[in-house]
Formats: sequence, C-alpha cells, structure tokens
Amino acid sequence: MTTDREELTPIVTLDLRAINAVITEDEGDMIMLVDDGDVQIEFGSGLNGTWEQAILGAQRVASTALEFAAVLRNLRPPRERHPG
Repeated sequence: MTTDREELTPIVTLDLRAINAVITEDEGDMIMLVDDGDVQIEFGSGLNGTWEQAILGAQRVASTALEFAAVLRNLRPPRERHPG
C-alpha cells in the first residue's frame, strides 16, 4: 500500500521462528494476538471505521505475510541431503 505518510520506524521485532498467532475475543471484540514468546502484538478492528475497512486491513496483513513467506522460501539455501 503506497501512501504519502512519513516513514515509520519499527519499535519492536518479532522472531518469525517462534511466532504464535491466535484469534480471541476481548469484551465482545474479536482480536488477533501475535507473539514470539517475548513480545505480543494485538490486531483489533478499532473503534471507528467500517467492517469493510477492518476486513481489508486484515487481508493486507495476510497477503503481505504470504508474500514474505514466498520471498524467504526463494532465499532459503538448498537443503543438504543426508546419506540414507
């Protein structure tokens, strides 16, 4: 997504090797929690806006995560074959 916003700086890094993601409910609101055992991030639909905006945001996160997995897969070194 391209916008005219100023550049953001990450404030936390999650280790993908330890990622856990769950969908849960908090006071009637659906949320997604993502953690790596040290840091937890909550994805919520927010207080303002429409359901469609929240759905599109979730789809952007999911699409980007799938694209990132494909990039990592392409960068992965070839697996060593062990004599069997």
